[in-house]
Amino acid sequence: MSIWKNTLIGLAAAAFFSLFYIIGLFGPAEDKIYDLFLRFRSGRERISNVVFLDVDDDAIAYNGVFPWPRSVTADGLLRLKEYGAQAAIFDIEFIDKGPAGVDSVYLDQGLPADFTGSFAEISGNVSALFNAINSGRLNTAGASRSAGELLELIGTEREYLLNRARSVARDNDDYLSRASALFGKSWATLNLRSDPLSDEQAERRPMAEELFSYPVNVSSFAHEGPFVDILPALPSFARAAEGAGFTNVDIDSDGVRRRIYLAQKIFDHWYLQLAFAPLIHAMGNPELFLYPRKMVIQRDNTNITIPLDTRGRMMLDWPPEDYLNSYDHISFSVFSALEENETQMNQYVRALSTSAIPYFAQFDSELNSVPLVLLRIERNIGEASQAKALALESTGDRPAADAAFDDYVRYRDENRELIRELVTLDLGARVAALVPSLSAGNPEAAAISEEADYITALSGYLKTSLEGYSVFEERIKTIKDKFCILGRVDTGTTDIGVNPFHGEYVNVGTHAVVLDTILSGSFIKPLSPLWSIVLSLLVPLFFFVSALEIRGKASSPTKRAIMGFAAVILIVAVTILLFRFTGIFLGPLGPALAMFSAVIIREIISYRGSEKEKRFYRRAFATYT
Repeated sequence: MSIWKNTLIGLAAAAFFSLFYIIGLFGPAEDKIYDLFLRFRSGRERISNVVFLDVDDDAIAYNGVFPWPRSVTADGLLRLKEYGAQAAIFDIEFIDKGPAGVDSVYLDQGLPADFTGSFAEISGNVSALFNAINSGRLNTAGASRSAGELLELIGTEREYLLNRARSVARDNDDYLSRASALFGKSWATLNLRSDPLSDEQAERRPMAEELFSYPVNVSSFAHEGPFVDILPALPSFARAAEGAGFTNVDIDSDGVRRRIYLAQKIFDHWYLQLAFAPLIHAMGNPELFLYPRKMVIQRDNTNITIPLDTRGRMMLDWPPEDYLNSYDHISFSVFSALEENETQMNQYVRALSTSAIPYFAQFDSELNSVPLVLLRIERNIGEASQAKALALESTGDRPAADAAFDDYVRYRDENRELIRELVTLDLGARVAALVPSLSAGNPEAAAISEEADYITALSGYLKTSLEGYSVFEERIKTIKDKFCILGRVDTGTTDIGVNPFHGEYVNVGTHAVVLDTILSGSFIKPLSPLWSIVLSLLVPLFFFVSALEIRGKASSPTKRAIMGFAAVILIVAVTILLFRFTGIFLGPLGPALAMFSAVIIREIISYRGSEKEKRFYRRAFATYT
């Protein structure tokens, strides 16, 4: 077969399959090839500064059916501030107002103490009044005046207790917003909409433009996105957040999440993706430049160039592990358990304060300091409560709020050290050791033994709660300087998608992959289909010409076929190696099919030509026989 026929066959095959790229028929198939290539991606260590705070089955079992009272989340934000988290990224939408809640800590601890203090003061004044009258130190006029002062005191205390009782019911939305403002590093959700919003939700757009839009330098033909409107979170929570980002993810036609927009334009304002927004903030809010096939983060020292696909999306470098085995995870139940253990310790301290420890302390010098320690812990509990309230009320004044919050943490830290001293002292054992000598011949022996058992039990409970707190605290300490992503992952969630490795993957994991891909610089660069078209045109020509003659002799069909199929394998191998070591994805389907089909067509034509020649010679020999 002549070189021109070989060339025409190669060009015809290349042109045919190039047409598939032009009309988009190869897109879904090459997406599947991309999924396969990801398995050849070099195994690398994932970034360590991301942690998921999972609303999982354990957290649901602990706090009840989701959505929880927003006070649970607010308490968690205060813990994030206490232990130095880099950011709290909410993949949970707070779009509408939530129900009011109850301040259970104040209900269980503060309110009883307020009632006890008020009635103690009233009782003391009543006793003093009657004692003064009985002793003759007050005449009728003086008694009348004192009675009026007593009534005034009772009225004041009644109003105080009424107001404090009303404060038990709190606005959990306000509490969440104040906790978010106090933390100062919360990132709320933005929901991009394909249709215009109306009514109150539409009125939130100016707030989103004011608070959450980000300046992006856009070049000609850069992709701006398909959305037309934007819905931020509940205004009180949105205004308390450090920033916000959109949660929308572009899903391929086969339902797989391979790509993501990092920036989208709504009404001439640009918004960043939910994980990308806090990352840009952590980088110092650098300038962003958006081009048709790349985004550049311009920093003082080095620029970061993120390659984009033909529609302006970043390819995600998915980990091969499933959601639970990729990155670090902490169940939100740990935060709730920490709160419960601290509340229990405070309750046990109050119970010990009202026990007969002073009686036993008379007979053991090691116990002499215990009543004072308990009194100091109770005082610190009250001081911590006031400092927390002051911090939440002072969010408009950052230095004052931070100072009050530091006091809140300091009082609680001091209390745990004091409780640790009590546990080390082993109150229960010391009190129990005194019982035999104190009970001998004592008519109150039963009461002494009962009170000792009560103190022993409380001491044991206090130790257990302290140990539990320490275990949970060590786990939560790992959030320091990390991006914390909060999302629902329990068995009841419907927010489950598909990625190239797993048929079911909790979608909240996408945000960690965004951070991981950018921070690690593990970018995947998808080349334009034009490159595949060029390769389709060049490769068949090269191999057909090179395989035409070997040392002046025409190649045999077997050699030609072997070389042609080897070329197909080489095309696939080269694109795999290119992807494996450089992250460049060059679609191999068109070039490989063009080469394969050209080889088959060439050999069919060659075979038919050979058979035609053989039939000619057979007829010629038959004529002379």
